[in-house]
Amino acid sequence: MKTNPILGVVILGLFTLSSCQKSYWENVAMKKAISTTSFTNPHMTCAVYRVDDSYPGEGSDKEGPKLHGYAILSEAEELTFGIRQKLSSIIENPNTYFRYEVPPDCLFRPGIAFRFKDKKTRVDLLVCFSCSELRYYMDGKVVGQSFFKPKKLLSLVKKLFPNDEKIQSLK
Repeated sequence: MKTNPILGVVILGLFTLSSCQKSYWENVAMKKAISTTSFTNPHMTCAVYRVDDSYPGEGSDKEGPKLHGYAILSEAEELTFGIRQKLSSIIENPNTYFRYEVPPDCLFRPGIAFRFKDKKTRVDLLVCFSCSELRYYMDGKVVGQSFFKPKKLLSLVKKLFPNDEKIQSLK
């Protein structure tokens, strides 16, 4: 029986890609955070917040509730199943992320926060579009951060905040 060498290369390539995707996050806590954010988790809820992305000293004196030190500017908006599914497809995709050898000269100033909760775990994902950086917090502690390609996530966020001039002005 003859084997097709092209088929072998294709199978090897698919195996390699699937292996890379599964091992993108080496951090055990980060793997748990990502699994908590999955829309396939039947116990997970997700809400989005607009948080203050001012430079230090510009808006840090705002009164009211804070999320990891950043003032919350909006009420929590629960995401629908369809939006959660879209968000999960973006953040679970390893192609969303990339790592710089030298971080950009930018201060992390998240403007958006997603809060994922299931029965046991709370994961907050803070998003800074200025430096294209994400930070994952699990149960109040930073468990991972990465730079990301903002196009798809920004498109989703603009739909979530259609009346926010600052969000709509982001490129």
